[in-house]
Amino acid sequence: MKHKVVCVQPIHPEGMKILRSREDLEIIVPESPEPQYWEQHLADVEAIVVRITRIERWMIEKAPRLKLISRHGVGVDNIDIDAATERAVVVATVGLANAPSVVEHTLALMFALAKRLREFDRAVRAGDYMVKMDLEAIDLRGRTVLIVGLGRIGSRVAAACNALGMHCIGIDPAFTADQIRALGCEPATCLHEALPRADIVTLHCPLQADTRNLIGARELALMKPTAFLINCARGGIVDEAALLAALESGRLKGAGLDVQTTEPPPPDDPLLKSDRVILTPHSAATTAEGVVRVATTVAQNVLDYFDGRLPAAHIFNPEALNRASH
Repeated sequence: MKHKVVCVQPIHPEGMKILRSREDLEIIVPESPEPQYWEQHLADVEAIVVRITRIERWMIEKAPRLKLISRHGVGVDNIDIDAATERAVVVATVGLANAPSVVEHTLALMFALAKRLREFDRAVRAGDYMVKMDLEAIDLRGRTVLIVGLGRIGSRVAAACNALGMHCIGIDPAFTADQIRALGCEPATCLHEALPRADIVTLHCPLQADTRNLIGARELALMKPTAFLINCARGGIVDEAALLAALESGRLKGAGLDVQTTEPPPPDDPLLKSDRVILTPHSAATTAEGVVRVATTVAQNVLDYFDGRLPAAHIFNPEALNRASH
């Protein structure tokens, strides 16, 4: 009997090739990712491959044979983790697959802000070649960067920033002070004490109850008026109304956002009109190489699960395995 796998949204052909290489898998790709187009498969589905569609409690409860949710990425805020764990459903992510791309994107936003790339480009196109006398770019070397979250991506951002000659401060409740030092960062335990020291604050933590609006009006007020905020994690980590107010009042010099609370943002989103923000469309991981790495990893996770060799580092909720064994 074949294992039924619902691939809610198409993934890169290299990933689909891996899924379809196995004769013991029945691969279902619905016409649309909307639940009504694949809900009928919940009764006997054993694995779900998902990108951004929400996997809610009711879906998990209607899927008695579901064993695995393989997430096309590392964020799991679109999956009801509690419901999955209660039902012994393993949630797998792609580990390091997207890390190189997101690290480079983070650095790109840092450089674009520090070197005033957008302003210089616009001025040159308008015939103002001497704009360089009016706009001040800065070097990253010697600057202090506060890295919030030191997991797969944040730790590699730290390595890159150290290579650039920056001073790194790291904060992550999952790491000891010695572990943070080993990553080349000065350890911090209090965000509010670290924020005033930073020239750049870059966010690499998950979106969960204790990180929602982690950067709000109070935190932004603690930052230097010359500082930059980078967010390549999740939009809900930053209070966007407070961010806009800080930018417009001159309390913050600039921001680089790959993610926003609402994606895509509505046309009247005031951040779209701000000259102090560089926006990208949640594209940090979607390089030519990155999408192949992520797709092949998310597909391989499915094969590895059914073969009993899913890497522990890819399992977001190991408690589900404990429930499954009882």
